[in-house]
Amino acid sequence: MKKLNFRMLVAILTCGLLTTACGVVENPIEREYNKNLVDDFWEMEGNEGDSAVVAALESIENVVDLKPFISVNIGQAYYFNYIQPVDHSDPSKGTFKQQVVVSFVAKDAHTILHTQGYSLVGDWDKNHNRMDSIRAPHFLWALSTDYGAKGFDLNCVQVEYRYHGFSLPQGDNDRFNYLSAWQQSQDLHAIVTDLKKALFTGDGKWLSTGVSKNGVTTAQYAFYDEMYGWNDIDVYVPFVAPITPQEWDLRVGTYMLTESSKDVQADLKKAYEKLVNDQEIAEATTAAYITKYEQRNSTKVPSDSMFLYTLGGVMDNLFKVQSYGDIATWKKFIPNEKSKTEDYVTFFMLDDDDARIYRKTLGARGPRGPLAWRRDPFQVQIGIDQGNMSDDYTWYLEGKLLSDSDKAYFKNIMEEAKKSKTIDLQVELLKNLETTNKKLIFVYGENDPWTGAAIPDPTNPNVKKYLVPNGTHTDNFEEYGWYPGGAEVAKQITEDVVKILTGENESESE
Repeated sequence: MKKLNFRMLVAILTCGLLTTACGVVENPIEREYNKNLVDDFWEMEGNEGDSAVVAALESIENVVDLKPFISVNIGQAYYFNYIQPVDHSDPSKGTFKQQVVVSFVAKDAHTILHTQGYSLVGDWDKNHNRMDSIRAPHFLWALSTDYGAKGFDLNCVQVEYRYHGFSLPQGDNDRFNYLSAWQQSQDLHAIVTDLKKALFTGDGKWLSTGVSKNGVTTAQYAFYDEMYGWNDIDVYVPFVAPITPQEWDLRVGTYMLTESSKDVQADLKKAYEKLVNDQEIAEATTAAYITKYEQRNSTKVPSDSMFLYTLGGVMDNLFKVQSYGDIATWKKFIPNEKSKTEDYVTFFMLDDDDARIYRKTLGARGPRGPLAWRRDPFQVQIGIDQGNMSDDYTWYLEGKLLSDSDKAYFKNIMEEAKKSKTIDLQVELLKNLETTNKKLIFVYGENDPWTGAAIPDPTNPNVKKYLVPNGTHTDNFEEYGWYPGGAEVAKQITEDVVKILTGENESESE
């Protein structure tokens, strides 16, 4: 998941306007795109693929635009569009094309469904929809090796989230009338049902997984899978998936200041308090932050807001450092009382674009095809059924450089977060975990701020929760191995999944 600008009240108003101003489209609208935005998306080299797989996919009525290709990450793959209803509750409102990529091993092999929360992931550095470099979830590689009890050959299905990338129910515009987890779960159910009938016709089991908002999609899909009795998936494994029952969940920001990176929390607190009490450090950091902000955004920050923008920005940077940076790498930049002003500035400016703290294997953020020029559906969905995090500014509230109105500003953000609207779906999902018959394994990172919105410790034997020691916002088992105790947890997770895929847990229960 990603964060919004810290000026939350503006975002709330914006989202409210978006969701109320949308009109209903009565006729189908084909997706629109500007070819200049998509790099080599349409020109990528295809191949004949496996004739049996091609025939099976072509037999599905809703599959169009089929294109076999070689992915540098998952080998032989099959790209296609799946014709979905714009509104699953009223098919008369038309259809749209939803992007899907399938990698095929065998009809009776186990299958991973990668539940996206955004665009279908391609090469972040070049174009978000570059299909020749589609990345399978890390968990596929974990299960395909001997990391757990045994290795598997796995099929993989990846589905783009509606209204992201090129899966646009109402065209390339700002209308989001049919954006919801319910609609996307119906999308997934339709695709899984057809693939089981036509292609994956053996006895292989299905595993659904995703990371961050992708993982939230996984958990929400499990909720609807049980509600409707679909029985689509045998085990769900959401990674670092915050279940936020409020539109703005302050627990995430508070976790960042109290639980994440515990061994350096005291030093972090001192550094951030220094920022609001030392004039020289405040001015130098503000100058550096505003310069970087204006270079990135090509806009000026009002002079009377510069310090507030800086304080919000550097808190946001800390969130990103803790989410994506290995603490062993970045903690050396935390200043102390002997540090110079420039040392403080260097630390406050660290963020997830900084090569010193960011794992390049995770990729760099890039555009989402045409969505780079339209309103982000993520922002809209926050208030519908997803929720988001809110920063905790407690470390700033006693700063002598802040005026009473400045302090009131930060306090107001936190108070508004506490009073923000309830996200009904997330509340129902959490309640359902107490009794669900679905097999769910939630995985969180100890140093990841999003863990502040982790599910409660489960009492239902069908639900498990793991906390990766020193873990960050990722499902990368190779990274887990770098953290003390992380490899042991990763092995236990894979062994739990293997038992479900092989039926061992069923024999144990008997």
